[in-house]
Amino acid sequence: MKKILFIVFLLSFSLVSLAQAPQKTTSTTKTTVKAKDKTTPKSKTSTSKTKDSKAKTKTTKPKEKPPTKEEIKAAEEKKKLEQGCQEANQNLIQAHKEMDNKQYYMAEELLKKALELCPSETIKYKYELAWNNYLMKEYKKTIQILDTLSANEDAPADVYQLLGNAYDELGNQNMALITYDKGLRKYPNAGCLFLEKGNLAYKRSNFIGALEQYENGIEKDPTFSSNYYRAAQIFLSSSEEVWGIMYGEIFMNLEKGGERAVEISRKLYDCYHSEITFNTNQIRVNFNDPTIVYSNSKERPNLFPDNYESALLQACQGQRNITLASLVEIRKRFISNFYRNSPSFKNVLFDYQKKLIDIGLFEAYNYWLFGYGNTQEAASWIQNNKAQFDRFVKWQSENPFPITKDNVFSRYKME
Repeated sequence: MKKILFIVFLLSFSLVSLAQAPQKTTSTTKTTVKAKDKTTPKSKTSTSKTKDSKAKTKTTKPKEKPPTKEEIKAAEEKKKLEQGCQEANQNLIQAHKEMDNKQYYMAEELLKKALELCPSETIKYKYELAWNNYLMKEYKKTIQILDTLSANEDAPADVYQLLGNAYDELGNQNMALITYDKGLRKYPNAGCLFLEKGNLAYKRSNFIGALEQYENGIEKDPTFSSNYYRAAQIFLSSSEEVWGIMYGEIFMNLEKGGERAVEISRKLYDCYHSEITFNTNQIRVNFNDPTIVYSNSKERPNLFPDNYESALLQACQGQRNITLASLVEIRKRFISNFYRNSPSFKNVLFDYQKKLIDIGLFEAYNYWLFGYGNTQEAASWIQNNKAQFDRFVKWQSENPFPITKDNVFSRYKME
């Protein structure tokens, strides 16, 4: 019996030992060696899951608090104001159409409604309302609106311009001048205010005083076209047309369309046509007979006009009359002559012309510039050279006339 029990005990011990013994020792050893050099796929997956879990924990955002009643109300008010200003702008567009059609009362109603819809742009719509009253010749109402508006720190120079104009229309030139000067103290570079001061002088036939204001405006605000227009008008009607030619052509490059551009185009062509004369044995150029206005330099006379005439006279050699075609050739040779003989008088307009010559667009430019002076010749050339003219128009629209305060052309800078 004892023997049987001993055998059972031995058998039980062997089974327990077998169950606890490691399986495939060789494989386990290999895995252990690999673990020293590289993480096993199982370990990598396990780590990745741990990292992902942490990342998820980090990026989980707390639930946002719902907006308060005050915040909801503020958002609704903001949206309402934005929609109101959009509607007000549509009213303004329609009001301008009504003004163009002289339906001023309709325009007034639209602008009053715009003021209600967009109180954040009060200055804009009150100015437009004042302008509508000005067009109606309701100058006292215009003054009433703008006088209050001018007290606002944000009131632009246009407010002072229109306010001064309203005083001028009522015959109060003194108050108009005070208003323009008040605006210039706030906006010392406002070309529109120099323009109006010049216009006051012009009305009194004080042409030299008018030119002083226009040319100050040109130097202070070189991209404001109206001062060039006014200065060109005076000079092209004087015996010193050279300045009218310069200011007029710059004006054309700043204001490319409209009735004023048509007028200056004609005057420029007529000036070349009348002041360059061809006789049997002589060509005469007369762009500078300083009997009306002249440079106020105390140091020396202005030499630019003489140099201009000299280069132009050389450029006219070989021509027999003035047409658009001959002007192209004359002006092309002029640029070469002028830069060769007068390098100190380099200026933005001649630089611009030279660039157009270099890129092959100078011919089209001249037909555009003088076209209203000889419409039949211009139309014929454009019809026969449409691709070239279209290329110029495209280039011109993509390359604004490059005038700045640093390179502005002024009569007094050419001394």
